[in-house]
Formats: sequence, structure tokens, C-alpha cells
Amino acid sequence: MSRNITSEQPLVKGASRQKSRWKVWWTLLLMLPVALAFTAADRSADAVPCLALDIEVDQMEGMFFVDAPTLHALVTERFNLIERPMSSLPLGALHRTISEQNGVASCRIEPTLGGALKVQVTQQRPLARVWMPDTVLYLDEMGGTLALSGRYTADVPVLHAPTMAAAQSTLPLLRMMDTSPFWDQLIDQIEVQENGAVSFRPRIGDVVVELGPAAQLEQDLNGRLDRLLNFYKALIQRGDLRQYRKISLQYDGQLVASK
Repeated sequence: MSRNITSEQPLVKGASRQKSRWKVWWTLLLMLPVALAFTAADRSADAVPCLALDIEVDQMEGMFFVDAPTLHALVTERFNLIERPMSSLPLGALHRTISEQNGVASCRIEPTLGGALKVQVTQQRPLARVWMPDTVLYLDEMGGTLALSGRYTADVPVLHAPTMAAAQSTLPLLRMMDTSPFWDQLIDQIEVQENGAVSFRPRIGDVVVELGPAAQLEQDLNGRLDRLLNFYKALIQRGDLRQYRKISLQYDGQLVASK
């Protein structure tokens, strides 16, 4: 009995291997038409001509530093796109041209099988209008700059700084104002001194609030603003917000008010 079982084992293994080979071949044969179809589709997509240019600009928070009609006119003037095969379009040069326009934060270009070239543009979001000795620019949320626009004026605080690098050092404060309606409404103008010290003027009272060196804002801005908020609450309870001329928050854990 044991001899019969032993003699049949090679036959069973051989049949199993042959069956596996047939499965592999059948799988390959079934996949071949699918692969050919995808290849044909890719070739067909490459041959599709560009029939339309569709540009969308994200009008974020009502801003319009740049608009779709202006970009459309710029692109059609510089590039011959219509009726050209999608595969031959100068997408890299097109992307660079759009990205270089004032107010453009990012640009995404997507050819479609229907022949439309879709362009999606996101605008820069200014956080402050920076006044420097030789020029005035906007500072955006990423620390980039954009020129003032003749078509739109952003409702952002004014920032006086000796250089753009000095202005960028106030981004922790500007981002706090961008996310906090209270501080956005309270702070009117911000100033950065040559030595890097940051101060601001509130809309209430003739007072200067000294925040201290810009390098310290990243770590201790919340604590300093919390001390200022508690101080204002105490002044409101006493009914006098105009008796101080200077409030200094630059000392660790302290608030020093001077009349």
C-alpha cells in the first residue's frame, strides 16, 4: 500500500505544475487585449488636439490680484495652443509664464481627453502692506512678495520695516492676526526697527506696544499677547484705556506700562 502511494506522488506533482502553467498562459492571453487597449488609448490621447483653453482663478476671499480673462489673453498672445496635439504643447513654458505673473501663488495645468487644456490658478494671500525706504510691497502668507495692484487694494495692516527680511520676521504676528479677529481688529500698524525690535500701535489710544526682538516672537508671542489682553481687560474694568503711552512686553513674563 505504501509503495502505491509513493509511486503516484510524482504524477500528481507533474499534473499540478502543468495546470499552473496553463493558468499563467490563460491569464497572459486575457490581459493582452486590455494592455493593447490602454496603449491605443494613450496614443489616441497624445494625438488629441487642443480645442480650448479653460483658465480658472480661485477668487479667494473676494481678492482679484489676477483674473482669468487677463491670463487667457496673455497665454493666447504668447503661445499657439489651439489645434496643436496635446503631446506637443509647451506645458513647462506655459506653467512658468503663468507662475511669474503678479499675484499668482500656484498653477496647475491638466490636459483632458476632450481637448480642453485646464489651468487652475491660486492667488497669493497678502497679510501686510510693507512700507520700506525705497518701495512698497505686499507680504503674503508664505513670506513672498507681490506688487501693489491698480485693480485691488487688500485690507491688511501696514508694516514699516527697513528691509523685506525684517518685515518677514513679523510673520508669526501677522499669521496670528490672520487667524484671530480680535488681534486683527486691535492692531493698526506694525513697525520693525533696525535692531529687529517689533512694536505696534493699537487702534484704541495713543500707545505703542513693544513686543521685543523679532527672534523671540516664534516662541513667546502667545504669552506676550495674553499678558496684553489681561492688561486691557483690567483697564476696561477701570474705564480708562488712554492713560498709558507705552506698554512693553519684551521682558520675560512681565508687562511694563509707562504714562
